[in-house]
Amino acid sequence: MPGERYREALGKLKARLAVRLRQKNSIYLALSLIARVLNAFGMFVAIQRFAPSSFGEMSYLQATAVAVVAFCAFGIEISINAQLTRKLKDREPIGPTILAGTVLAFTGAVLACVVICSVFAAQLSLSSSPGWAIVSVCVYSTFMIFTSLLTAICFALDASIKVGISYMLTSGIFVAFAIFAGKGTSGVDLQFFFICAQLIAVPYMAVALLRHRATLHIGHAFAYVRDSIAATKTEVGTLFLYGAKQILVVSAVTFSQWLIQRKIVFGEGGTSENAIYSIGNQIFNMMTFIPLIITPLVITRLAAAGSNVALRRAICLRSLRLFTVIALCACLAVFIGLRLGVPYLPPRYSVAVETGLIAAGAAAFQIMRSPFSLFFLSELKASREIASATAGALFMIVATSLFAQLTPNEGTMIRLLGCALQAILLGTFFLIETRARTGPAAQSLSP
Repeated sequence: MPGERYREALGKLKARLAVRLRQKNSIYLALSLIARVLNAFGMFVAIQRFAPSSFGEMSYLQATAVAVVAFCAFGIEISINAQLTRKLKDREPIGPTILAGTVLAFTGAVLACVVICSVFAAQLSLSSSPGWAIVSVCVYSTFMIFTSLLTAICFALDASIKVGISYMLTSGIFVAFAIFAGKGTSGVDLQFFFICAQLIAVPYMAVALLRHRATLHIGHAFAYVRDSIAATKTEVGTLFLYGAKQILVVSAVTFSQWLIQRKIVFGEGGTSENAIYSIGNQIFNMMTFIPLIITPLVITRLAAAGSNVALRRAICLRSLRLFTVIALCACLAVFIGLRLGVPYLPPRYSVAVETGLIAAGAAAFQIMRSPFSLFFLSELKASREIASATAGALFMIVATSLFAQLTPNEGTMIRLLGCALQAILLGTFFLIETRARTGPAAQSLSP
């Protein structure tokens, strides 16, 4: 029958699209992982070649930029991606969404510069060049905000590979700078090296998106803008409200990390001590990237389970076993890596082994909470994630505020306890909700 052949052909087309999408995601994750390794290698070279004060200063400047951007970016990466994905699915015009995102990005960049110059300027006074430090943080923050916007658009348009290539460019360029720059390079200079890398990577993403002109309908730019202005005004408010919750949570988390580094930088050890903390920070970032490789598989299984809560619970608990094994293996790899790598660093970093192991423990808790996070994400229940993340961040802020200054180990331990609190709370929410929604018979399905 023609109808049956049509349905069969449509089913094959959907299957091919799904395979293609998985392949693109796999390439993106591979590129991102390579970029992470390159970035870690660049950091290792920078730690080895440059003074501890330079590396610690650069890390503090970046932490300041991240803390500001978390508040000033208005959560556009998540809101733009979600809105564009929905509109493309429903075949609605996406011009207003892109224009609204651009308006929010420009507004966020201006706001970030104002906040940095008025609020954080005094916090950058210990830099080797305070004036240039402020400029570097302003420029770096601006690039970060537009990177978020372009990343969201790329993912919505199924162009995640472009994002992976951008990450590769950024990391590769920084590695080159770390290898060939003079040993007397300051922390502010290192920050400008990162900016130079972004100066190449961000325009690359913007130009790459022009290949999607047919989807974006930007053949006639003037008409595109003129016809979208009215809807853009409404879309700005929609995107802002969508990202408001993310602003609260991400701001609290990033501020807690900046506050820890501030307590270290303004302590007796100064930026040199922050270099040791930064080693732990790099280990944390590397380890917490690992779950992203498996996340699509878990989400797919959770989605396939539909409304069967007992099965979804079983999938989540089985995933917890896998993530726990991954966390333990990663911690073991960190232990071996620190034992082998730290002896090749300047003697100042000999104490970084303990800091790195504490950071690995913090990352392990973040990895083990991933199944619970994915469970609630698949059910569109962001409130549980927000509650646990906010509780962990507030704990870190309060705990940090109790100290006049911190050592790298103390700061990393506070982070570990905050991550443990997040994992425990989210796990508790998961157990309470799933037990309440499954009967005694369904509990037997759980592993």
